[in-house]
Amino acid sequence: MGFISFLRHDIFRSHENPPMHPEKAERLLAIDNAIAASSVANYLISITPRMAQESELCKIHSPSYIEKIENAANLAKGQNKLLQLDGDTFLSAATLDVAKLAAGAGLQAIDSLDDEKISSAFIAVRPPGHHALAGRQMGFCIFNNIALAAEYARTRFGFKRILIIDWDVHHGNGTQDIFYDDPGVLFISLHQYPWWPYETGWFTEDGVGEGKGYNINIPLPAGTGDSGYIAAWDRLISPVALEYKPDLILVSAGYDAHRNDPMSSQQITSAGFGLLSQRLRILCEMIGVKNACFLEGGYNTEALAESVLGTLTALSKNGVSNIEAYQLTSDLSPKEVEERIVQLSKHFRQYWKSL
Repeated sequence: MGFISFLRHDIFRSHENPPMHPEKAERLLAIDNAIAASSVANYLISITPRMAQESELCKIHSPSYIEKIENAANLAKGQNKLLQLDGDTFLSAATLDVAKLAAGAGLQAIDSLDDEKISSAFIAVRPPGHHALAGRQMGFCIFNNIALAAEYARTRFGFKRILIIDWDVHHGNGTQDIFYDDPGVLFISLHQYPWWPYETGWFTEDGVGEGKGYNINIPLPAGTGDSGYIAAWDRLISPVALEYKPDLILVSAGYDAHRNDPMSSQQITSAGFGLLSQRLRILCEMIGVKNACFLEGGYNTEALAESVLGTLTALSKNGVSNIEAYQLTSDLSPKEVEERIVQLSKHFRQYWKSL
């Protein structure tokens, strides 16, 4: 039975946002408490993360952007106050060190997968990362943790094909932008559409140059439930992944598509996230690769903790293997979801024979 390397640190709670901001330290505390009360803790190998070095951050982020964040951090420390970097992204006195540690946690997670007894990794960090662009913070994100890990996996271990699946309710625009012309990274994003960020995420954004066809957006209508997400996985993600045959699978594991989350209109349940995670494990077993899940969104702390626990349980092979054992939530507009999946299949058939 494969073990899961679990990357966490109390310092992640010291990144501050204004009162009432949804991205808060209590998110990680809820996850810690849920794990402590569960038997899944027996399958976790705790790893203390290290900070990413500037040379490692520069593999994805521009030196001028890193300098900008460092200057802002010094100002925040000197004035001992929060700095607002954009409409919803803030920097406190501790944020720079915390963000470097979040980025470094992803790199150490990749290292941990070199251990034979470890089959998966879960990176429980904040701030999240998938909205961060090479030269700009965005959407609560400072550094793009999953993009940095993907590049590290290529340079450190020589992986040629990396699959990134993003099931956060918001489009992973930063990750898309970073790898948009790169066939060495297949990026697949499931997200509510239209939703934030409003200018990205439609399926015709399918890559450029050599990366054409290696960027797959799955924009799902508001109200899509477990049924629609499972259908999208089975009919789009799984066939393409099996055809691509990645060396490694990374997941931007946001849990804000949960039906109880205040940041979306989707209808996934905690059990639904467990089923998606189980499909991830089965897909990895079929291809013969390992996976790492990076915490992104999820702002109802109870739903977040339940969903993360579902992911860890499924990845530890203790999850229920029978889909009929769950009461799946239906899609509020099943016809619209079905039409969208058919539309996506037709579009991406020009790039992928399996569709």
